[in-house]
Amino acid sequence: MTSLWLWSITAGFRFSPAFLTDHAIWFLAVPAWTIALAPAYGVRISLSVFETIIRLLQAAALLLAAYLALYFYSPRYQLPRLMGLYVLWDGFLLVLAWRLIFAWFFSRDLFARRVLIVGGGEPGLTALRLLRDFDFRNSTVVALLDAPGARAETTPGYRSSSRDLDPDAAGSRETGSSVEGLPVIDASTPLLDCARDLEVNEIVLAHSGAQSDLFPALVECQELGIEIATMPQVYEELLHRVPVKHLESSWLFTSFVESVRAKDSSLVAKRAADLIGAAIGLVGLLILTPFIALAIWLDSGRPIVFRQVRRGRAGRDFVMFKFRTMVPDAERETGPRWSSAGDPRITRAGRLLRKLRLDELPNLINVLRGEMSLVGPRPERPEIVRLLVRDIPFYRSRLIVRPGLTGWAQVNHPYGDSVEDAVQKLEYDLYYLKHRSMLFDLRILLRTAG
Repeated sequence: MTSLWLWSITAGFRFSPAFLTDHAIWFLAVPAWTIALAPAYGVRISLSVFETIIRLLQAAALLLAAYLALYFYSPRYQLPRLMGLYVLWDGFLLVLAWRLIFAWFFSRDLFARRVLIVGGGEPGLTALRLLRDFDFRNSTVVALLDAPGARAETTPGYRSSSRDLDPDAAGSRETGSSVEGLPVIDASTPLLDCARDLEVNEIVLAHSGAQSDLFPALVECQELGIEIATMPQVYEELLHRVPVKHLESSWLFTSFVESVRAKDSSLVAKRAADLIGAAIGLVGLLILTPFIALAIWLDSGRPIVFRQVRRGRAGRDFVMFKFRTMVPDAERETGPRWSSAGDPRITRAGRLLRKLRLDELPNLINVLRGEMSLVGPRPERPEIVRLLVRDIPFYRSRLIVRPGLTGWAQVNHPYGDSVEDAVQKLEYDLYYLKHRSMLFDLRILLRTAG
């Protein structure tokens, strides 16, 4: 939407209504600008001037190359020579100006948050590091209140300290420990008194037991207008991932299942969108296949299309199609294993296909057959799934939906070749399953194209 009205302002600067009527092709600039800017969306990028300028320059270069190609092949005088540069320049300046205003506005004291973290241990450290790292929330963590069953001293990094919590706060108490420079308040301190003394307006619960142990006090804090959030909620909000390492087994059958069921009502619409998108994509596949096939054949011979068993929805296996990017019989000696950066098994043509994601285009056949969707968790091989299910909690949860041609993990995380990478991808996949919608799918598709 922002791209639409910014482009409209740009068009108003440079074009007359008659010009836009006679050259309707210019209205293609709206979706083109949106797709080109897709990698620039995101709160953290929006609030970074350097990142914004880099992404805008990338988008402008991409659109300039497309415009020059279109200008070369279009009829004479159909497109003016300089108007493309005008649109790019004006659009660049307007988007940059909007991002600067956005960053200035949301960094005001009006949006400043004073946060109290309740709960020690690794969850408390995770919440602390998140809130300190993502400074665009304009949050200040003022203290950590140790919770029953999560003593501060059990966590590496705590050290003795004799300084006050907040010298300026009324009734401030002395603490006997700190963590990464943050005062730690003893669990015996009443939560309501602590929140009042430190003038906090947000409490983050980083210990599962705190929700039940401190329930009456939490209700009183809410009555005062203090916001209550759990560490997993903050984790999801900031990273757009689900904190697999800090979830209890009950989460799978409460928060997660309820969210997933609420999204299942759109299954018919999603399947219809898959069929339409796959049909359109197959047109591009038919156009590109001769060129891709020739490149693969000249580089490493046959076969052109590679078939591989993958695990899909409900744990059912299916045969996935893709363009071959590795040497023939790449796993004859090693057996199934992840592909890593600089993998010698990848051919020269394969590296280019993987970089452009063109090797996945035959997946559209699987989409038409109902084995995959346009957007969803990427399907893994059964051998690797068995390994990950053994080592990673909740990994089976991603099998409750159809796997996707692209997904939230794919646009946020590079190729992975370890269990640690699989954990991070699973966090993105679970976030997608909880928040999926048609608009979210469209956003992922735009990010993929961008």
